[in-house]
Amino acid sequence: MKTFFRTLALFGLVFAAGACDLFDEGLDVENQNAPDQSRALANAGDVESLIGSGFRNWFYGFSRVYPAWALSTAADEGTSSWGNQGMQHISSEPRVAWANSTGYTYRGVAQNPWYDLYGVISAMNDGLRAIDAGIDIGTGGKDNQRAIAFGKLMQGLAHAYLAVHFDRAFIFTEDMDLESTEFELVDYKTVMTEALTMLDAAIAEAGKGTFTLPDNWIPMGRTLTNQDVIKIANSYYARLMTAVARTPEERTAVNWNTVISRINAGITDDFGIMLDNTNWTESVKDYTQRFDWFRADYRTIGPSDISGAYQAWLATPVADRVDFDMNSLDKRIQSGGPGTGGTDFYYRRAQNLRADRGTYHFSRYGHSRFLYIRQTNIGWDPLMTTSEMDLLKAEALIRTNQAAQAVPLINKSRVARGGLPPADVNGVSGADCVPKKLFNTAGGCADLWETMIYEKRVELFVVASGLAFWDARGWGILIPGTMLHLPIPARELETLGMELYTFGGVGNEGSAK
Repeated sequence: MKTFFRTLALFGLVFAAGACDLFDEGLDVENQNAPDQSRALANAGDVESLIGSGFRNWFYGFSRVYPAWALSTAADEGTSSWGNQGMQHISSEPRVAWANSTGYTYRGVAQNPWYDLYGVISAMNDGLRAIDAGIDIGTGGKDNQRAIAFGKLMQGLAHAYLAVHFDRAFIFTEDMDLESTEFELVDYKTVMTEALTMLDAAIAEAGKGTFTLPDNWIPMGRTLTNQDVIKIANSYYARLMTAVARTPEERTAVNWNTVISRINAGITDDFGIMLDNTNWTESVKDYTQRFDWFRADYRTIGPSDISGAYQAWLATPVADRVDFDMNSLDKRIQSGGPGTGGTDFYYRRAQNLRADRGTYHFSRYGHSRFLYIRQTNIGWDPLMTTSEMDLLKAEALIRTNQAAQAVPLINKSRVARGGLPPADVNGVSGADCVPKKLFNTAGGCADLWETMIYEKRVELFVVASGLAFWDARGWGILIPGTMLHLPIPARELETLGMELYTFGGVGNEGSAK
């Protein structure tokens, strides 16, 4: 364990340069040619650059193909029968156990985020440790506050993403001595608790005085202030304290009043970055716009169908399911009747997916809301939207017996973007109600709870890597046998001298019921 963390520490400056693929194959051997850490971080400019690289390297851990595509198909947000990046394996029916092996082609689903996140943590720790040792950033240390706030923000986000993805992990902070600390694996709940504490530390530090972030730390298209850092941290706090739940019971047990207060203190505009196709690119939204690669799963868009075809599809044995035309009243899905697309999704009847891997993967609907990213990888890339916060707050209000206050939050995107009639406290009604009950073969109109779920899944389709999966497991709508979290990657288990283990498969440990 110490070798692992020492190695990460030695590579901190490489992360500052943006070499975020360094950990694709794991780092279990120390690099004797790496620069001495004390010398490499003796310069204030190097320390500031190291901390300033945190968001970019964290972002690249999730804006590439691992683990985003696999988690999307596991949640039946998107669908594909192609094996790439584990999409087909993890979404096959009946569900099977995840192949946690160093020889598995798509081992990057677990391996890449594990090492990428620890690389970010190590870099932030190195920077924070250097400041604590006396490095002054800016004249008289005037920029220390900014660096500490940002370092704690990224330290917290990296730990939190370990918690939402893995069953357990190490907690690694700047005050832990690599020579004397006995690092121990702790469960995901403990990791999240510590991660949220780090986010609060970032909020506290950002509140001590005013500052602005260098534009290249988070290239949002406008200068971010210390107040923006506070808002961003609060919104991620709300997202992640709910995302960590593995079961409906755990999600119910979340302190939903805290969720509401964090959202109220959070972002008031969409948060994201401006892509430039050079320094900042995005792979997840790029490839999910390719119809030959990735499509919308009927379990996400199907409840908007008023023809009965979706309910018939649900009632058909999985192996016999095939693609079908929907008649959707949701303008995001369909604007001109059956056989057409909408503002966010497009229609294409032709199939190039492999029938021998299951026609239940087939769909006639692709996603096009971020087609400009596919075409140029230039422009606005939303990572967290006010719609997400509205719908998360709506869930919190429903859970705290304030459903009437949840209704207008659900109706914001439902009416303005979906072109659908407003829902009320009872959900939706009428012969052509949208959505129908989500997974009910008899149809019928959805109540407010299911209306909220449908709205979030459609409105936030592939906006944030992992979001649909985290929500689905907490709501209890994953297909039985879907893994609830990733195991520590096999390469790391071998390094630690631990037995291999995994999750997933019908009836197995760590699987949806």
